[in-house]
Amino acid sequence: MAMNLKQAQEMIEVCKENKVKLTLDYMMRYHSYNRKIKEMIDEGKLGKLVMGRAQLTCWYPPVKGAWRQKPELGGGGSLIDMGTHCIDLLEMFMGEVGEVFCYINSLVQNYPVEDTAVALLKFKNNALGLVDNHFNIPDASSENRLEIYGSRGSILAKGTIGQDSSGCIVGRIEKEEKGYKAAQKREKIKEEEISLKPMNMYQSEIEDFDRCILEDAEPSFKGEDGLRNLKIVLAAYESVKKGKPVKV
Repeated sequence: MAMNLKQAQEMIEVCKENKVKLTLDYMMRYHSYNRKIKEMIDEGKLGKLVMGRAQLTCWYPPVKGAWRQKPELGGGGSLIDMGTHCIDLLEMFMGEVGEVFCYINSLVQNYPVEDTAVALLKFKNNALGLVDNHFNIPDASSENRLEIYGSRGSILAKGTIGQDSSGCIVGRIEKEEKGYKAAQKREKIKEEEISLKPMNMYQSEIEDFDRCILEDAEPSFKGEDGLRNLKIVLAAYESVKKGKPVKV
């Protein structure tokens, strides 16, 4: 959203003063498969959520003049560029993050921002999350996985994180059974591949914001949500410096 919390807060305040809508381009929230995952979670199909993972990785070599590769312009590397989208999706599914611990490094690319980042999230409901972002893995070698696990099963997705509106998801949901033996019978778990008609998530995002303007409604992703997302990623960078978890 901004380079620091002060800038983000100023954006929110000036929009309120001028009575205009403010949202951010977290387009993956509008991906048809990600919205289906949210629907399944809200219906309780996964039971109690325990863990989520979001991966967004690409090959991003040094490019002359690229602002994403300059810390003074982009604020960081793979984590703040791609990880913020992953964090947003996991909060959409799992709830608010309360604490974060992070590792970053520069392993391949020769520029002053990180090309490798792995963040461990602890949600306020005590579920855990993992976010991994790299600028040093070939695009074709990464499936950009999204995984959500609960007490009654899992949803496994690939290709639903990124700039494409395609992808696929598989649900492995158990019927509610009690007892140790019942829980171990993997052959009873029905694997269901869920197929949806792809919808352009950028178009869906813009149409939703248009609706908010026309109907004077609140955007689904508000400026305050962007501020919160920035707090999380800045806490992750702080944890790198301190070598310990940081509360959000």
